[in-house]
Amino acid sequence: MSAAAYVKNYPTPQLAEIARAHHEWLLRLEAPVRVPQLREVTGTRMALERLEGHHPRPDDLPVVAAALGALHTVANIRYLHAGRLDRPFEATPTLTIGDFTSPRVSVLPQDFEINGLPCALYKDSNIRNFILTDDHVGIIDFDDLTLAPFGYDLAKLVVSTAMTHGHLSHALIENALDRYNSETTRIPNAHCDLGRLQLYADIHHHLTSRYLGRHGYAHQWPAVHPWPRGSTTQRELP
Repeated sequence: MSAAAYVKNYPTPQLAEIARAHHEWLLRLEAPVRVPQLREVTGTRMALERLEGHHPRPDDLPVVAAALGALHTVANIRYLHAGRLDRPFEATPTLTIGDFTSPRVSVLPQDFEINGLPCALYKDSNIRNFILTDDHVGIIDFDDLTLAPFGYDLAKLVVSTAMTHGHLSHALIENALDRYNSETTRIPNAHCDLGRLQLYADIHHHLTSRYLGRHGYAHQWPAVHPWPRGSTTQRELP
C-alpha cells in the first residue's frame, strides 16, 4: 500500500462497507468538490488517497460553504429531487440513504415542518472532515450520510468550527450563508435564511455537546455562537 494513503479503521466490516458505498455514491455525483480516490477496503480497514492540504480555518468558512452548497445542489439535481425527508431514499440498488427525521426525532422541535422542503444531504460537515487543497475543497470521512434539508449540514460546519476555534463573527457567518445560498438557487425552496440556520445549529448543538472536551471540541456552543445578542431562535428543543 502506498505511503500516501490515508487508512481508517472501523469497528466492523459492515461499517467499512457502508462507508465505501457512501464514498462511491459521492464520487459518482461528479460535484465540484474533491473526493479522494479509494485504494482498497479490506475487512475493517478503508484506505483512501491522502489529500495534500490543510483543514479549513474559520476565515475559510465562506469557501467551504460554497462548495457544500454546490455539492448539495448537484446531489438534488441528479438524485435527491425524487426524495422525501421523512423517508429513506434508494440511491442505488445497493445503497439506501437514511431519512432525516428518524434519527433526530428526539431533538427536533415539535412544530418542525419538513413538508415542501427539498432534499439535500447530511455528510457530517465537521470542519475536520474537509481538506483545502491548492485548487479544491476536499471532503473526507464517509461514515455518515442521510437526507437533510438545505442548510442543515452548513449549520454543522458552523457549530463544529465555533466549538473548535471559539467565537465566530456574525459577519463571517452571514458571508458563509450567502455563499452557500448562491450555489443553491437552481433548487426551488432551497434558500436557507438566518433563522433556519440558527434552528439547525441549535439541533446540532444538542447532538454535539456530549463531545465537548473530545475530538477537538474545546468551546461550549452557547458561549461562542455567532448570533448577535437577542437574535437567537429562542426555541426550546427537547
